[in-house]
Amino acid sequence: MHASSGDLRYAFRRMLRSPGFTAVALLSVALGIGANASIFGLVEGFLFRESPYEAPEELVDLYLHLDVFPFTPLSVPDYRDVREGTREVFQEVGAAGFTFAQVDHGDRFESVLGEVVTGTYFPLLGLGAALGRTLGPEDDVSPGGHPVIMLGHGYWRREFGGDPGVLGRTLRINGHGYEVVGVASPRYEGVLPGVVPAIVAPLSMVRELLQGSGDPLTSRDSQAYFTKARLRPGVSLEQADVSLAGVASYLRESFPETWDESRRFVPVPSEDVILNPLVDRYLVPAATAALVLVAVVLLIACANLASFLLARGMDRRKEIAMRLALGAPRGSLVRQLLTETTLLALVGGLLGIALASWILRALSTMELPLPGGVHPELEMNGAIVVFGLALSLATGLLFGLVPALHTTRLDLTTSLKDGRGGGGKPRRLTLRNALVSGQVAASLVLLIGSGLFVRSLQASRAVDPGFGQDPTAVLSFVVSGERYEPEEGRIFVGRYLERIGALPGVEAAGVTENLHLTTTTITTLEVQVDGVEPPPGRRFHEVDRARVDPGFFGAAGIPLLQGRNFEEADVSGGRAVAIVNEAMAQRFWPGQDPVGKLVRREDGTELEVVGVARTTKVRNIGEGPRPFLYVPYSQSYTAFLTVLVRSSRGAAEALGDALRTLREMDPEMVIVEATTMDRHLGAQLLPRRIGATASAILAVLALVLASIGLYGVVSYAVARRTREVGIRMSLGAEPGRVVREMLREGLGLVAVGGCVGLALAAAGAQLLGSLLFGIRPMDPVTFLAVPALLLGVTLLAAYLPARRASRVDPVTALKAE
Repeated sequence: MHASSGDLRYAFRRMLRSPGFTAVALLSVALGIGANASIFGLVEGFLFRESPYEAPEELVDLYLHLDVFPFTPLSVPDYRDVREGTREVFQEVGAAGFTFAQVDHGDRFESVLGEVVTGTYFPLLGLGAALGRTLGPEDDVSPGGHPVIMLGHGYWRREFGGDPGVLGRTLRINGHGYEVVGVASPRYEGVLPGVVPAIVAPLSMVRELLQGSGDPLTSRDSQAYFTKARLRPGVSLEQADVSLAGVASYLRESFPETWDESRRFVPVPSEDVILNPLVDRYLVPAATAALVLVAVVLLIACANLASFLLARGMDRRKEIAMRLALGAPRGSLVRQLLTETTLLALVGGLLGIALASWILRALSTMELPLPGGVHPELEMNGAIVVFGLALSLATGLLFGLVPALHTTRLDLTTSLKDGRGGGGKPRRLTLRNALVSGQVAASLVLLIGSGLFVRSLQASRAVDPGFGQDPTAVLSFVVSGERYEPEEGRIFVGRYLERIGALPGVEAAGVTENLHLTTTTITTLEVQVDGVEPPPGRRFHEVDRARVDPGFFGAAGIPLLQGRNFEEADVSGGRAVAIVNEAMAQRFWPGQDPVGKLVRREDGTELEVVGVARTTKVRNIGEGPRPFLYVPYSQSYTAFLTVLVRSSRGAAEALGDALRTLREMDPEMVIVEATTMDRHLGAQLLPRRIGATASAILAVLALVLASIGLYGVVSYAVARRTREVGIRMSLGAEPGRVVREMLREGLGLVAVGGCVGLALAAAGAQLLGSLLFGIRPMDPVTFLAVPALLLGVTLLAAYLPARRASRVDPVTALKAE
């Protein structure tokens, strides 16, 4: 059946003739479509995106398997060995890693996230530039000899207004001049999708950009470079795996102090990777859950639409009967009604798409908890618009067909005699009642899911991380290895801490190279302990570690439980010392005093344990006690520093003071991150906070829609039974009894929907188990509190029209029929 232009004009006039009905229906559809289009836009960019690279089926992501993390990026030396040792299976191998960049705009400094790439990287991907050229092999030959950059497409538009004249300009970055040779394609998604870099430089310039004291180009411990390879024609992944095993065997023989039997290379088809194979195990279920949740909201909105259409159909029974009696084919009437519904759904869908566009723009302004002020690049695209329109069309057709068929199935004699189809008590089981029970069931599922996420977030917040409970500023920066020799760097940091400590309100200040619960960095140390055998196949125990100064423990709020703190006497060249946490003491010296014990590093250096600190959370908030080892910053210099400043004036004020002081001492110091301890710890809770907030919004939306549906059903039942109510009131029926009679039908629908919803929620909760923290899927608090909330809200929705019925004037009610 095809709608004619006359059908469309009539449908449009019907929409304008009933503005109240149209507004409520459009709002329901717009909210449902908007929520679905927004989540689809987020998920589509990660799960369903089409690879922008040439022949993506030939691309392979390469990882290093470590006990600490099974899918670890490679070091530059390992990348080079892989490239040289696998030429028979790979056409080319390329790598890319993150870097921090401070761009000097003359009147201000801007800290951004950048990437360094091998000269083979863009040719390997087969992706050109939007402007100028990409970086190539000629840009990655000699260390420090190629000061050229590409600009990220989004950064080029934001910072330079899309000016093509930026080509050839020299930007001062981290104290050096870099020539802009190109602008990356808008299709370039970066090393990690959604984290698009502001600048891209050759890997040969990484030392100049990072400005640290080490050399990532030669260090096998700097495992931070994401590696891709392109298979040769006819080569299988299994053949590539065999070739990589040969490279790993060579490295174990050549570097036994670094490479042991636990290390190997792992190839994974690039099309199977979203962010990281390990992270993807949690990302895919979370994205699937989000899509299911918004689909349920849409179903509730569609049920409301169908319910509204059924009610309007009842009011139009006499009109429909008259048209049928005059010879109008039933098919043409069904077509007309479907045209009205579809037009309504499409207009609501357009409003929903506009809402989704606004939501995506709002999310794009949200700063990710990553150094460099990264913002997700989200925007409306054709796929989202097509999805939204298709969903709107399906909504109009599928949820308009049944009401259309129901409305045109009439007893002409009865309908023409009484447009309302007669009075009396309506049937117990009607399509409208079934829709409302379904809405209640779906709402209960969403509410319980939301309750579980909120309870999980509460459980996460209740966990004591073991540090950072006081107002503390967190400032991370890099001491330039070009402008400061290690001893000069120590002196600079010492003077900086002295000035910070003299500021008003500062109670403690300290330094660490790697703050606990940092989401982007894991630092470990391989050690041996007499009398404690390493794990099978390993020569060393691997423990997390950090370089800190004596002020760190006070600034971080980590008490020393035994022994002493680091001292001024613990200087480079003196007795190597360490402080361990309780977990490490219990792991290696159970029942003994760990102070005075020795820990032997992989290079043979012995560290004497001089103190024991309280155990803290190290990698994530949900982990068990993890062994940790602190070494003095004075004995092991690092250019990458995080300064903690605890102040009675508050973290924000302390951070501002710390930044101003650093800029006064060295205006060109590269700032990696400036934040507060609250925000730092909050980054760990961000995924759970997003899940709890999003599910709560959807659940409240579903509850509102379901309540509107229930209110409509009871109101309609009251309107249909006006004559009955008038007769009963005229015969002396008490208003309270009338209210109870009217409530009975509404609460019966709630009871049926609630029972179905509880059963579905119990089954769904088991699927959410891997996403919850600190609570069981069948959390009793959630499964008791949420149904009580639903009962209260729906009881109110049913009570209002029932109470209105009890106040009807019997004479008016009898005349109404």
